[in-house]
Amino acid sequence: MDKTKEYIISVFTENHPGILFRIASVFLRRKINIETFKVSDSPVKGISLFTIVVFVDEAMARTLVQQINKVVDVLKAGYYTAEGQLSQEVALFKVRKAVLRGDTLEAISRKHPLRLLQMNGEYVVLRKSGYKEEIDALRDELKERGLLMELSRSGSIILHRETVEETMTGIL
Repeated sequence: MDKTKEYIISVFTENHPGILFRIASVFLRRKINIETFKVSDSPVKGISLFTIVVFVDEAMARTLVQQINKVVDVLKAGYYTAEGQLSQEVALFKVRKAVLRGDTLEAISRKHPLRLLQMNGEYVVLRKSGYKEEIDALRDELKERGLLMELSRSGSIILHRETVEETMTGIL
């Protein structure tokens, strides 16, 4: 029996209106919750890359990819386990200015390497890039210290082992 775990679904599409809705509909019809959904340009002009993270079993990941591959304007879809890809996130943290008192910021940044992006009279903006677990750990620490005001994160940013050109061989 397959276990539910994190799968990354990559979808290469032509950049046409409506494709986002058609892909999201595949998940909606199956009542699958999407953890993160990111769309970016690919190195090939006119081709977009969708990166979708879901928690499902392998059979469902395979079914989702088969259905996505049937969608008009989809060139190729595939699924991977999180362990099989280089996957990182970027997060921006809006924190209370109290983080600057004493050695609080220094102590936090020793455990969680980060970058100070902005300071103003009310808050400080920090940037952290790393694995999902690292972002979660920093979020938890800032919450525990009562410093976290807001968090915005990118979701999974992945690099495939093969190049886009290799992935798209025979399609482009």
